[in-house]
Amino acid sequence: NIPSARFFDEGGFGVTIYDGTPDQKITITSSPYDWFEASFFYTNIQGKPYGNGFDQDYKDKGFNFKIRLKEEGVFPAFAVGVNDIAGTGYYSSEYLVGTYGINNLDFHFGLGWGTLNGTKSFKNPFILIHDQFENRPATGVRNQGGSFQPSRYFSDKSISPFYGISWSLNSKFSLKV
Repeated sequence: NIPSARFFDEGGFGVTIYDGTPDQKITITSSPYDWFEASFFYTNIQGKPYGNGFDQDYKDKGFNFKIRLKEEGVFPAFAVGVNDIAGTGYYSSEYLVGTYGINNLDFHFGLGWGTLNGTKSFKNPFILIHDQFENRPATGVRNQGGSFQPSRYFSDKSISPFYGISWSLNSKFSLKV
């Protein structure tokens, strides 16, 4: 679930399966261009009731987008992304991320809004641009569905750093921490 500034080659396609607690998620990702990535996810959230009299865990689906801002060179690659762009907002988040590789290791560091905004936070710098970035509207869940809410993107009083490491075993398999 940690974003990176890595992209598939143009025309690339991938599937990610994640089995954690409480999330169990499958994501299908496509890169129509080497600088753009789009994905669709479907998730099961264990322990969260589905509602409406159904005796099962909550299900959610959504779309994610990522755009490369800079390729890796002497300095890290940089990308910007939006998760759960028009879904229920349960996974709604935005991020700026940098990735730098050394051999088969990739180091990722970024700033996150929404669900990527954790406990170690600092003031959202976009508030300096306009005070509308200070308040993140509530998610727009209607009848078990979502709504498109661009006013929540990159908004909140605070943001948090995130980081991770990826280890590529080969061209088709990698582990992330």
